[in-house]
Amino acid sequence: MNRVKWDIETGGVLLTSKIEEDVLGISPRPVFYEELDLLKLNQLGWEYPHCEEPLMWACNKQYFYRGELMFEVKGANVYDPAIVVFQTGKEKAELQPVDVKKMLKKNKNAMFLLETEAIEFIRDTYLQYADAAQKVATIKANQVDFEALAERATKMQKRQMAIVKEDCDSFDIMPLEDAKNAGKRTYATTKIDKFLASFSGGKDSQVVLDLCTRAIPPQAFEVIYSDTGYELPPSLELYEQVKQHYQTLYPELSFRIARNHEQVLNYWDKIGTPSDTHRWCCSVMKTAPLYRLLKVDGTNKQAKVLAYEGVRAEESQRRANYIRVGRGKKHSGNVINAHPILYWNTTEVFIYLFEQNLPINKCYRIGKARVGCIICPFSSAWDDMISNRVYTKELKPFLDKLKDWSKKSGVKNIDEFIKERNWKIRACGNTDIINTIVTYKQTSPNFIAEVKNPKNKLTSWLPALGKFTIYKKGNTETGEFLYDKSYFCYKITYNEAKHTYVFQVDNVIPKLIGHLRKLVNKSAFCIQCEICEIDCPTGALSILPQIQINKSLCIHCLKCFDSHDNGCIVSDSARMITESIKKNEMAVHAYKSFGLRDEWLMEYFLNPSEFWKTNTLGTGQIEAFKIWLKDAELVDKKYEITPLGKLLKSIYEDNSYLVWEIIITQLYRNSYVLKWFTDNIQDNQEYNKRMLCNMILTTDAPAAKSTLEYAIGALIQFFKNTPLGEAFGYGIGENDKYIRKYYNDLSREAVAYSLYKYAEEQGIKSFRISDLYKDECKAGPYREFGISKSDLEKALRSLNSDTNRVLTAELNMGLDHITLRDDLNALSALEILTK
Repeated sequence: MNRVKWDIETGGVLLTSKIEEDVLGISPRPVFYEELDLLKLNQLGWEYPHCEEPLMWACNKQYFYRGELMFEVKGANVYDPAIVVFQTGKEKAELQPVDVKKMLKKNKNAMFLLETEAIEFIRDTYLQYADAAQKVATIKANQVDFEALAERATKMQKRQMAIVKEDCDSFDIMPLEDAKNAGKRTYATTKIDKFLASFSGGKDSQVVLDLCTRAIPPQAFEVIYSDTGYELPPSLELYEQVKQHYQTLYPELSFRIARNHEQVLNYWDKIGTPSDTHRWCCSVMKTAPLYRLLKVDGTNKQAKVLAYEGVRAEESQRRANYIRVGRGKKHSGNVINAHPILYWNTTEVFIYLFEQNLPINKCYRIGKARVGCIICPFSSAWDDMISNRVYTKELKPFLDKLKDWSKKSGVKNIDEFIKERNWKIRACGNTDIINTIVTYKQTSPNFIAEVKNPKNKLTSWLPALGKFTIYKKGNTETGEFLYDKSYFCYKITYNEAKHTYVFQVDNVIPKLIGHLRKLVNKSAFCIQCEICEIDCPTGALSILPQIQINKSLCIHCLKCFDSHDNGCIVSDSARMITESIKKNEMAVHAYKSFGLRDEWLMEYFLNPSEFWKTNTLGTGQIEAFKIWLKDAELVDKKYEITPLGKLLKSIYEDNSYLVWEIIITQLYRNSYVLKWFTDNIQDNQEYNKRMLCNMILTTDAPAAKSTLEYAIGALIQFFKNTPLGEAFGYGIGENDKYIRKYYNDLSREAVAYSLYKYAEEQGIKSFRISDLYKDECKAGPYREFGISKSDLEKALRSLNSDTNRVLTAELNMGLDHITLRDDLNALSALEILTK
């Protein structure tokens, strides 16, 4: 990957492999006149031509013209336009287009090296696996399943094994480390049925497709476009353009479209909205239809596929850890992913598009940094703004659905709820989803489950569990099934009047219980979303037009059961919606009128396992303490200490202030009264108990007056009896006269933890410091503690200087970007920082 610096002469950029002072920390994207028109700069005194060439460059939300920062944008959301904040003296400007031809000439050598390497990688990978497939077809000894052998040997020897090809053209397995030391080439598989260029309509997949046409014969691979039903109109238009362009050049090149059999909004009705914790849409609308298209000709069996994809390391920390060729982790293990442009940056991708004169997706021209779906739980507020302003008609059905469900869910301010993207955090959906109810009455020694309003008969999925017999008599079905070389008796009793059945299995073994749960969940909730079918290695499972399991092909591997933690994606959605409803009903705790105390936490941390049996707290205090600990997520539903609780216990004696800082961050999310106080009582504001009671009673808090008053009393006690009051500034004073002071001494560990929690809720990994100080920002170090921007920057610089840093902070040259590691969450980041 080259570094990027401004080229004042052309108005463009220069690629350089050198480390120089003026290189940029972020690769910029080109800005076209359509985006400037969307920001209404043509109405604000700016003059520029409507031309094909870019006019400016953007680093996130900062806009540069010939190397000079001109303005930045703030405040965009699905309903409100972005606010343009000009640099002093830049309120009016006259722009000239980038001299693209001259810029390309200056970058010719850098791009030649980049393209040549990518083309050689594609060709070399193709030849390696095409040759392997040919050797398997012609040499009988090679027709062994080397993948299964390598996997089995890895488990037995407890070290990574690899497939290698010997000089005699036969394959073998050996330890990966030994293979590397011997300079042997390793294989992810020996059998490839198809080669594929996966096209999404985005710039990265477009570049990979073009490179593939330059590297391998057009008849050797095919192009598949996944139409998710969320597609932006320009992406669909671009697919047709691309198809026509390449089929004119290469008539043998095959193009196909993968689509789910259902419309996406129908799935919203059946599954609920996708969210950052339940991102079902990629699996259902993209992965499953694509893999279902990749079947061995004339069979229902998944083909072995090598897919060239436009994945780039720059996009996220998680992708930075990808290897260039490796087995896909999404569902079916039959896909090998190859990433030709893994180490390219955004700027290089756009330069390639300019250089090859390829059509550019219009979404990039109106300001989208990445082209994806029209609505997504991981999109930014900026993306939402563009979608609603440019593609209002296409977005409307989704917004209407969100408004309808929000209203039924009792959301008070629906526009605000959608504007702040809270639907992406909170599970919501059609309440019909939770009309199907599964109750596990007993799991051992007999397994008993009751299912109300099931969507399928249990026996439709029973063949996957094992070979079975069935005898019907009246409203009862009995029999036995084979599992792990043992037979188990079962009984299903139907009550048609109540639309229920009871499923019982006698004398179960622990290993079986989890699979019985998944069997019940799949039968109760399955809506034929297609995901399970692509995990079947033999082609025994067919989902459409109805669920069918070919008993002669099924090997009872249970991969269709294990495709999801609960066995079924709809089951998981129903669980989330139910929990969301329950959480809303329990939103305000009075904490038995007792505030959390430092001495309680100290006593608990001395011996968490014995604390509930013997302690110095009174009965009411114990109940209050349990609620506080649950809200802080230090204990689970059974009051067992959580991983976070264990970590805080380990550092409490040496750094108790850090423990309380983390507790505040947690309570801000789970304690209604603490969040309300933090959001409403400002720096240097005086208050007393009566004033707080009067204030909170004017809100729409879902609780009775007495509950709110008790909660306020508990909160004030909390401040008095912990460092929060005096040390952290939440309640400085006495005799019911207090003042709040913002807390600027926040530890760097707590800063990182708070940033990760904020990012997890927003579904992002990169953002700006200034974002945290906007009115619409509802979490983060400033919202939770009131830390000043200068003190926050000090903490970020310290974190950025760590050898094993948990985040990257770009704080030079007018930038204020924070990028979190994709392989960490709040807890794991805190673990690294407290080692």
